[in-house]
Amino acid sequence: MERFTRIIVLILAVSVPAHGQPTPAQKPVRILIANGKLDDVVQAPLYLKLLQVQLSAGQSVTSSGGNIMIYPTSGSLIVESESESKTLQDGDGAFLQAGKNVTLKAGGGRPTVFFEFLLITAADLNKPPHSKPAVLTELYQTAEPIKNLKPGPHEFTMTRVIAPPKLPAPPMHHRSGAALYYVLSGSGLWRTPDKSEPRGRGAIQYEPSDLVHSWQNAGDTPLILLQANISAEGAPEIIFLQ
Repeated sequence: MERFTRIIVLILAVSVPAHGQPTPAQKPVRILIANGKLDDVVQAPLYLKLLQVQLSAGQSVTSSGGNIMIYPTSGSLIVESESESKTLQDGDGAFLQAGKNVTLKAGGGRPTVFFEFLLITAADLNKPPHSKPAVLTELYQTAEPIKNLKPGPHEFTMTRVIAPPKLPAPPMHHRSGAALYYVLSGSGLWRTPDKSEPRGRGAIQYEPSDLVHSWQNAGDTPLILLQANISAEGAPEIIFLQ
């Protein structure tokens, strides 16, 4: 049975300050908006891809391909499976499981625009997940497979991260799996041990497991990031350097 998991959780992370980790009051707010469970991630190399999809009013398409995270940015999107129907607005999300039949339709008598974070094999890299009338724009694709994935169940999640202004830069860290970020709004600095680079609205950043880095709000308004992450079930997404 098709599963759509729409989880909206407001998390103010709590931890004991250690090894230079930020205190709870200094941490960004993380809102988990979609979550998928994956039984196998090593049968074939996996890539991350980000698409922008546009549908005119009343148009619909059938989803096919790999595991997909959906995030509307304009209008409303009706997501229909054999068992249920959900309407998503800006700020909502849904997980589409590979191999399931799902129909996506522009709702409310208006056009809709949405992001799709795809987790796919090399065989599907050049296969569009939808046929016409969808207008697809490729925004990003990893140049090589995701590194260091291990056997066992994994979580594929989509999270909105909100970093308030004047928040101190967190310690350097790396992912336990991999993540793909999109800057929804605000102005940020993306740091590595030897450089820092600005990241404004529309910027995209891929973070494999061996990339040491941190994010910081560089403006006077909240920095809002959309993150697709894959990591082993039960493992922390972020590993701080000691």
